[in-house]
Amino acid sequence: MLEKGSRLAQIKLKILYILKYLNTPVNNMDLTRFVLETNHMDYFTLQQNLMELEKDTFIIYLDNFNSSGYVVTDLGSESVEMFKNKIPQGFILEIEESLKNLRKEIKKNRELVSHYFQRKDKDFTVILQVFEDTITVFSLSINVPTEKLAIKIVQRWKSDPETVYSEIINTIMR
Repeated sequence: MLEKGSRLAQIKLKILYILKYLNTPVNNMDLTRFVLETNHMDYFTLQQNLMELEKDTFIIYLDNFNSSGYVVTDLGSESVEMFKNKIPQGFILEIEESLKNLRKEIKKNRELVSHYFQRKDKDFTVILQVFEDTITVFSLSINVPTEKLAIKIVQRWKSDPETVYSEIINTIMR
């Protein structure tokens, strides 16, 4: 059984390993959801350790256009490499498999944007966008008469953006 200090160090190493393996900024919501879904630690343990790791400069929170989130600093990365043998091998294998899906989801969420708002005339405007890095590749603004229709368009964009984009481009090209 690990003593308390060793257990806390291992938790911090696990967080650092997750962030290092992801190799992309990850926001608090996505990281929390991942950690809770995989039952690696509870919410409060994660939040406390994120604060401590950030305070001690093992991680930083980048707040850039379209890529905000936690990333491992050089110090954090070096710590993972130095103490990797303290991280259970089963955890490493599970994380590497699980994070493939999280990485895809983060990338998809970062590149595809959709939202709607109500205008003064009571109609709604839906905005659909695609970004590559910080460049807007596609942007479409649609006015619709009801919130129900706005929600449906946003949901369709989120569930199958490739098909929606393809259909729009094909329609324009005809």
